[in-house]
Amino acid sequence: MNRVVCPLAALVVASSVLSLPAFACGGCFVPPSDTTAPILQNAERILFVRDQKTKKSTAWVEIRYNGPAAGFGWVLPLPKEPKVGVGTTYLFDRLHLATAPRFIVDSAPSEGCSSARSDSGACGSMSDAATVGFATSAPKNANELDPANPAIKILQHDQVGPYDFVVISGKTADDILKWLNDNGYATPAKAKATLQDHVSQGHVFVAVKLANGKGVDEIKPISLEMDDAEPCVPLRLTAIAAVDDMAVQVFVAGPGRAIPKNHLHVQVNPARLDWLHGSGNYAQVAAAAIDEAAGRAFITEFAGIVPKTVRETVTTEEFSSSVETAFLDYTSIDLTKLKSAEQLCQAVEVLKAQKFPITKETAAILETHLKIGSAQGIIDPLFVYGEKWACPATAQNQPFNTKNLVEQLTKEFVKPLQDMGPILTAAPKLTRLLLRISPAEMTKDPVFAFSKELPDVSRESKATVNPVCRKPDFNVDAFRLTLPGLNRSWVVDSTLNATVPPGGFQALPNTATDPRFKTAPAALVVELLDETGPAKPINKEDIDKVDLAIAGAHWGQLQVPKDMVLKVAEKRWAMPVSDAVFSNSTNSSGSSCSLEAVVPASGRGALRISLILFAVFASVWTVRRRS
Repeated sequence: MNRVVCPLAALVVASSVLSLPAFACGGCFVPPSDTTAPILQNAERILFVRDQKTKKSTAWVEIRYNGPAAGFGWVLPLPKEPKVGVGTTYLFDRLHLATAPRFIVDSAPSEGCSSARSDSGACGSMSDAATVGFATSAPKNANELDPANPAIKILQHDQVGPYDFVVISGKTADDILKWLNDNGYATPAKAKATLQDHVSQGHVFVAVKLANGKGVDEIKPISLEMDDAEPCVPLRLTAIAAVDDMAVQVFVAGPGRAIPKNHLHVQVNPARLDWLHGSGNYAQVAAAAIDEAAGRAFITEFAGIVPKTVRETVTTEEFSSSVETAFLDYTSIDLTKLKSAEQLCQAVEVLKAQKFPITKETAAILETHLKIGSAQGIIDPLFVYGEKWACPATAQNQPFNTKNLVEQLTKEFVKPLQDMGPILTAAPKLTRLLLRISPAEMTKDPVFAFSKELPDVSRESKATVNPVCRKPDFNVDAFRLTLPGLNRSWVVDSTLNATVPPGGFQALPNTATDPRFKTAPAALVVELLDETGPAKPINKEDIDKVDLAIAGAHWGQLQVPKDMVLKVAEKRWAMPVSDAVFSNSTNSSGSSCSLEAVVPASGRGALRISLILFAVFASVWTVRRRS
């Protein structure tokens, strides 16, 4: 019988950080000494991978936190005792690069604009990238009773990476609650009911803190390996310390497309996106679409084979360019040559010559051993060891302990990738799902299953835009937005909430604020997915009933009772008919180019978009009537 794996991690990020990625699931509790500064989780990012050969399931949970080191406390319930490990963020960042939604806008010839001229322009795209690993630790003090609280059994007590962790079990929620509070996890009384539910199912609890002397900049993802398991995200405990509209990003690798069993599924209405500004309102539209499905629904942002390559941006002092690189090149990492390095600068040069990933975390490891940055008074290790690396004269002949550096890089970066890489890349399908949810809506823990019948989901959404001259004066006064997926084409006034996008040359309208679209439902479809058969659209009046009926669903089980009668799903939106083509002249012309926007990783700041495309339109917008 399959078990449910519910890795629950606390994730806290600064309020200024945009959501979409940072991840985990669980409860983050403030120590009693710091109750005036509530610690809230505002995003989670989780990867579930099932090894088809060993039947082992591994969950990687990315944790982000913005408080003091002493205030970091993280508790997660699990169905059985796990093997606990740590890693880096590298894998999550590669997953993001490979699967993040892309909004591509193609240009088309101008419409109704006489002698419109179009200069050739450079088209480009920007995306963000980033950096995971895995290391395990043998448990200590297994199966001992806590002398301070005999009702608690300590299954493991050890240190892994920057963490001290304890795995405990107890017979009642009161026992667990008392132990957590006695050991610095200020667990609120309202958590008791959720804790009792986990205790009643025989679950264990993993409690994690930063080890003495470890800073918040050393926080790493946590990995949990268990026997054959059902992917699950225990949101109920997360609700204790979560922000409104929290982003939960789930990656699931397995035998088919991953689907939520006890949550609904929605498709975003593309007409609600602000296409000419890189669909920068995607997060808001996604949240609104989920709210239309009782606040408990997932969006599938990608489903397909595990990518072999990713496209990333390489920036130099002269220009930026987009290049294709291997999705997860874990086989080429070799630290053999590093073992022969005898000097600080030589060590870095060896790593960079081998194209070893220099990330925030690997740079921090280098700085721990080489201390080149601290010798120069530089705080950011990535600045010291990154792309603009220049070895200072004072460090060129300095020796260091090569063995210790190799051991740490191997344990915390190389081995994690080499352990997880083959399992992940061998999976038949990879699915990326998004949930945006507030604490009041966290009434059930999402459970996922696999469908081999549902179609793949492309990460790319496309639209076409062209300038329109609606009047005989041949001045551009509108833009036509064509959405192939909806088989519709509409003309939007050029002055409609127009602003100049980053990197743009002229103010462009916000297509989402067109009166025909701004009141349209954010969810084009609300549906129920199952392991077999096609998606089942849900009528608006049945959403709450279905949401309640599927609350206890698990894989291999019926979601909706056979005797439940559901209405035929209505058409959620009567799409406006396409607008007629304007033709003031037969001499319209133009060239084609593309704009691409990529949803940013959580914690990466604002959406970055390449808008060089609209240089192509620059001359068209200023066309005047021919003399």
